[in-house]
Amino acid sequence: MKNIRKIGRGLAQHIVDTTALNAAANPIIGGLEVTAFGMSDEVSFNARIFASVVGYLGVASLISRGRDYSRSLFKITDKTSEKIQQVHDGAFIAAFNGFFCPIMYTYSGETDVKKIIYGTLGAMAVGSIFGGTFGYSIDTFRDLIGLKSCERESYPELIKKRKSSVKKGIAGLLIGTSIGINAGIYALTPDNHNIENLNNYEMKVDGDEKWKH
Repeated sequence: MKNIRKIGRGLAQHIVDTTALNAAANPIIGGLEVTAFGMSDEVSFNARIFASVVGYLGVASLISRGRDYSRSLFKITDKTSEKIQQVHDGAFIAAFNGFFCPIMYTYSGETDVKKIIYGTLGAMAVGSIFGGTFGYSIDTFRDLIGLKSCERESYPELIKKRKSSVKKGIAGLLIGTSIGINAGIYALTPDNHNIENLNNYEMKVDGDEKWKH
C-alpha cells in the first residue's frame, strides 16, 4: 500500500511539474519562434505540441527531477536567495535546451539547418534568461496543487495562505491564461511559410506576365 501511494505521488508530481513547465514556457518560446527565430506558425505549433507531449511522456520529469537533484547538489533550497535560485535554474534549463531543441525542431518539420541552430541557440538564451521563471513555476504549482509547500520569499503570502480549493482554482486560471496567450500569438502573427509561398507565387505570376509581353 505504501509503494502504491509513493507511485501515485510520483505520478501526480510528474503531471504537475509538466503542466507548470508548459504553462510558463510555451507562450514565451512560441512567441519567439514565430518572431525572432523566423519559424512558421505551423512549425512552432508542432514544436509546442511535441514539447508538451514528450513532456508528459517523461521528459519534463527529467527537467524537474534533474533540477531538484542539481539544487540538492549545490545545497540550494527555497530559503536560498532568489538571485542564486534564478541563476541556477537558468543555467540548468539552458543546458537542457541545448540537447533537446535540435531533436524537437527536426521532428516538428523544420529542415533549414540555420533555423534549427538559431532556434536552439535562442532556446538556450531563453532558458538562461527565463529558466528561473520556469523553475519558479514548478515550485509554485506544486504548492497550488498541494504537493509541496513553497517557502520562496518571492511567493506572495496572500496566495500561500489561501485554501486548497482557491489555490487549485488559481492554478487552473494560470493554465487557461497560458493557453489563451499562445492562441493569441498564432492569431496575431502572420505565418511566415504562407507569406513566403505567396511571395513566390507573385514573383512567378509577375514573371509569366513579363514573358507574355
